Amino acid sequence: MTTTATRVRATTGGALLVTGRRARLDVGLLIGTAILLTATLVAVLAAPLLLGRTAEVALRESITQAGADAAVVVVAPAPPYPADDALPLAGPQAEAAVLDLMRGMHPATAIAVTPPFAASTGDLKLDVRLVTLDSPASRTAGVRWTVGREPIAILPPPAPEPAADGTPPPPPAPSAQAVEVGLSVAVARALGIDPSAGPVTILLTPGRGEVPPMEAHVTGLYEPVAPDDVQWANAPDLLEAPTDPPRGPVGLYVPPAARADMAALLGATMLAGEAVAVVDVEHLKLADVPELRRSVMSLTSTSPVRTGLPRVLDAFDAHLSATLAQASLVVAGAGATAACCLVLAGALLVERRRSHLSGERARGASLLSVALRSAVESVPTAAVAALVAGGVVAWWLPDGPGSPGLATAITTVAVVAPVLLATRAAAAAWAGRRVPADRRERARLAGLRSARRSVTELTAVAVAVAALVTLRSRGLVPQGSMRTDPLLAAAPFLLALTAALVVVRVAPAVVRLAARWAARSRGLAAPLATSRAQRGATALLPLVTVTVAVALMVLSGVLVQTVHDGQRIAADQLVGADVRLDGALDTDEAREALARLAAADGVEALATGGQMNKRAFGRGSEPVVTVLVVDTVALAEVRRARGLPVDDGLALLTEVAQGRLPVLATPDVLARIDHADGTLLQLLTERVDVDVMATTVLTGDNGAPPADVRAAQATVTGDDGVVVIDTAAAARVTNRLPATTRAWVAGPGAVQAVADLEIADLPGVTVTTVDGWWSAWSRAPLPAALRTLMLVTVGVLAGLAVIALVLVVVATSGERGRTLSTLRTLGLDARTARWATLGELAPLVLGGFVGGTAIGLALPLLLGDALRLTWVTAAPGHVPVSLTWWPVLVAAGALAAALAVAVLVEQAVRRRERLGEVLRVGVR
Repeated sequence: MTTTATRVRATTGGALLVTGRRARLDVGLLIGTAILLTATLVAVLAAPLLLGRTAEVALRESITQAGADAAVVVVAPAPPYPADDALPLAGPQAEAAVLDLMRGMHPATAIAVTPPFAASTGDLKLDVRLVTLDSPASRTAGVRWTVGREPIAILPPPAPEPAADGTPPPPPAPSAQAVEVGLSVAVARALGIDPSAGPVTILLTPGRGEVPPMEAHVTGLYEPVAPDDVQWANAPDLLEAPTDPPRGPVGLYVPPAARADMAALLGATMLAGEAVAVVDVEHLKLADVPELRRSVMSLTSTSPVRTGLPRVLDAFDAHLSATLAQASLVVAGAGATAACCLVLAGALLVERRRSHLSGERARGASLLSVALRSAVESVPTAAVAALVAGGVVAWWLPDGPGSPGLATAITTVAVVAPVLLATRAAAAAWAGRRVPADRRERARLAGLRSARRSVTELTAVAVAVAALVTLRSRGLVPQGSMRTDPLLAAAPFLLALTAALVVVRVAPAVVRLAARWAARSRGLAAPLATSRAQRGATALLPLVTVTVAVALMVLSGVLVQTVHDGQRIAADQLVGADVRLDGALDTDEAREALARLAAADGVEALATGGQMNKRAFGRGSEPVVTVLVVDTVALAEVRRARGLPVDDGLALLTEVAQGRLPVLATPDVLARIDHADGTLLQLLTERVDVDVMATTVLTGDNGAPPADVRAAQATVTGDDGVVVIDTAAAARVTNRLPATTRAWVAGPGAVQAVADLEIADLPGVTVTTVDGWWSAWSRAPLPAALRTLMLVTVGVLAGLAVIALVLVVVATSGERGRTLSTLRTLGLDARTARWATLGELAPLVLGGFVGGTAIGLALPLLLGDALRLTWVTAAPGHVPVSLTWWPVLVAAGALAAALAVAVLVEQAVRRRERLGEVLRVGVR
């Protein structure tokens, strides 16, 4: 045989046989390792997929709740010189055809609407509008005519013929312009209109009494073939009558055959209108979002488009990125902790086989053969675990895209760790180490080893610090949908490694101090524990495992508490009172309702106000500010009753001195103007002299706060700052003020009073309660999923901490058993043995607890805005980190339970051993 063949045979010979025999001896440990690996892989594979499903639900809910703001509307004006054969709705239909080319959208609807008409039929007076619509790409029929007939075009009257003697005919009498229309069955029933006996005429008045008169003939009633078709969402008045006709116009449907008459009624041959398309949320996926946004932005560059869809998608992307940033911390940290446990399991396996590895090495086995035998065992075990985990996840979540990066790393650790540890143990069995006889040379070599260790530790610390500095400076790197920042995901493990290195450096001195105290104690447990604690205090891998577990438990709890408190802060800042009202509050009905609300039981204060955007502040055209026109005294009472901060300057805004209006302004805008001797502020149409009295913490907004992903931008108006003025004071310097569009109500009975007075039923009024908004936002899909993930992770990490301590105890049970067995011959009892085991594990547990707690509490502060807490909480501005102590207590309880379980496992191991056998092994 050749030398190569001999080496190959020596390396591979008997590998399967030896591996099989060893596996049967350690089958329990191998099965436990496989179960741990399988559970870990299922968790790290399923967590992103579940979060992705939740993200899709959140995306659909966000677009649905945005309503008309998420629709894409293309304006199609009537051409000034239309072609003779052009269809009346050709412009909107052409734009609808362009919208139909966009993926992820419902079929677009071309719609044309007339201004409202004051109308009457018999004794019934109402407001109506003519509506015609068409969906070129829709395959469903529009309506089904059930009563009467379908409207058609009205033929012009025949021209009068001249008389027989050639006398020209008299001019025809002016006739009313008319159009045939239809009504839905529901609307006709509500209005009492029945065209079954013939068309019902509705007289139309444009509003200025023009002549000739105009008429709409209701010739039939219809039912929609597909009431849920998206085209009806653009004109809901075609299907349902308004609750009170004076509050909204009734839609009169004009079918295609009568569109020319509708255009003639408006004095044109073509109709101006719009093409409207909404997102198909039922089939929308996360992967479709980038292309959808690009399509909309491309359309806005070529056509007059009115849409808020890009803002909604951008807000969702930022919200998802913030959620993933926090989720990646706990998922990656839990995966790293599980990987450390797998390494500990591999170390236990090698410790159990140390004598066999030494024997193989003594008989001439090469290190490569030792590594091969270990790999023959670890590779199939990891492969089976990976296949089972992949099958479970594929069966459970079949439609997920998957992100196997972390799972691959954990599987690699499970494969490589036993191989490297076995090879290292075999190499150390007969390698030996030469030690110089010269003491100074020994000291020099020891110094070199210490220097190499210090350089390695400082490198690890430098990497962790560099990661933190990078994250704080650049924030999160956009990774696309469902991708996380790898640097952020690695931050907890890097910091935990740094903390473990510090503990390893400090622990020996602490143990020596404890040993001095133990030497003066009367019992045997304390000296025995401290004598054996030195090794446990400097074991890096178990310490890193415990530190990471504790750090992630504390971090998860701190983030849960911070998000909860931040959402409460957001509710207070966005709502600003117990109840907030938004909408048309200047009507007589609204004023009466507000007056009764102010006098209701349980209402302590009520303030009203309005808002103007894009107002020039200063003597130039910039900066532009949001002007809040409010009843400042009442607003101060409202905020004080709610416990919110109150600007001291609000009390100074009621008096006008020398024709100058007192104002408050935000600090950022004040820094841009010279206001020492007064300045100017643009109101509706004029500029007034103002005096800046102080700064304010009040913010502008975009109306009623939404409880979806747009909430984080609810106070973003695009202006440079906020200026606050008093309503009564402003009325003394100008005759024109903005309409009252918001009101704040405070008091223990405010919510009930608003409900009793049915203010939510007022036309165009939205009611928002602080508790209702917080409840809706905290239960939104992504915030709720993030909270659940973190709380579940706390339990998982507690279990991993138990596993880690049990593995450490079992791995060191042989040496400890020989020591305790020897001491048993001298009278050592079981109670003292338990205390000795606890004392031996105490440096590991305490060091991991202290280091992990410090990292868990400091990490949110160190990362700063990299976690993007604003997008998770919706709180405007900086979100303070809530350093609460309940996660620390949970971690302490988990470690205490883990310590108790480890001691019980130690007792179980000791109970099966015979004293004589242990002593004989110890002699060897």
